[in-house]
Amino acid sequence: MKQILLLLLLTLSALAFAQDDYYMKKAESYQREAEYYQKKAEGYRREAAYYLKKAEGYQREAAYYSKRGDLDRSRTYMRYAEDAMDRYKTQLKYASDADDRAAMYLRWASDALRR
Repeated sequence: MKQILLLLLLTLSALAFAQDDYYMKKAESYQREAEYYQKKAEGYRREAAYYLKKAEGYQREAAYYSKRGDLDRSRTYMRYAEDAMDRYKTQLKYASDADDRAAMYLRWASDALRR
């Protein structure tokens, strides 16, 4: 009878350890996913900064050509600046979405560790 109880106890403890190990691995996986999306968000923010600089440059060019009286070229550069600003806003939206996804994975990792 002692042997059966001991065997049952060992089996239950091994099962509990296996469950803990499963949730630990899940949490680590979620954490890796969160890190991936955080890096993606950083990349999107770098891209956004690039497009913002481009827009500023295009606006300077538009002002330059406007002063010189070349209105067609000035309008063209203003259109370029508007396009760059649209890309800037898009990249910021992508960064925000990636940040949200990273936060979601971190919440899931936290939940997995609580189990």
